[in-house]
Amino acid sequence: MRDRIIVALIALPAAVIPIWLGGIWAAIFSVVIGVIGGMEFYRMMQIGGYEPSRILGLVWLSLLILCHWQPQYLPYGLMVMAGMIVTWIDAMHQKQAPINTWMSTGMVAIYLGTMLGQGLALRQLPDGFWWVGLALAMTFLNDSAAYFVGSAFGKHKLWPRLSPKKSWEGTIAGWVTAAIVGALWIWLTPLGATHNPLIGAVVGFFAGVLALFGDLSISTIKRQVGVKDTGDLFRGHGGMLDRLDSLLFVLPFVYQVVLLWH
Repeated sequence: MRDRIIVALIALPAAVIPIWLGGIWAAIFSVVIGVIGGMEFYRMMQIGGYEPSRILGLVWLSLLILCHWQPQYLPYGLMVMAGMIVTWIDAMHQKQAPINTWMSTGMVAIYLGTMLGQGLALRQLPDGFWWVGLALAMTFLNDSAAYFVGSAFGKHKLWPRLSPKKSWEGTIAGWVTAAIVGALWIWLTPLGATHNPLIGAVVGFFAGVLALFGDLSISTIKRQVGVKDTGDLFRGHGGMLDRLDSLLFVLPFVYQVVLLWH
């Protein structure tokens, strides 16, 4: 746990500063974490017996993220279409299982590029820093509450096949915490001038639920390919995807909620 705290204290300012600055700095930050996450994801695909085109996939992933920063120059639909064509042509050169190459390349690029791209698009909105902060706070405090309560009081397993250590007690504590954080964040930040904290509580609850499934989605892949962590970038934390898994569902959710609100 000490290692986890040390890594978190180092990583927090490294993440907050580019998000606070916004613009090109947020875009660069999003691409960097996307590329690192993509490298880890493609490594897992290779361990699982797939043969993704990693370089093409990472370029496509980066462009999909940047679509959400400068959509007037990089239309998302165009990038999806072009990437599918280019990666399919590339996969045709594989003598064995070209479909596996195409699908594994595209799945990683579209998944990470879209989810992280919508997080970047969230930062571009009015009060974007506070919206991204809301997503981060709800996710990380949900995970922390689930971990501590589950460790201390967890007796009923949530989903042993995918995550043996998760319990219903910890999971529910995480959802309640995320709801409280959502309400408090709306109340205590500039978002409170135009939004009701009760709505923040509802968003927080559903964010907690989605954070769980984001976590389990990466756990499913790790179990299938037989790895404990997606990487070893963060000592005590695993890889980039081990830190991003919950956020990959929460950031797009908050972005879509904000669009509906506005």
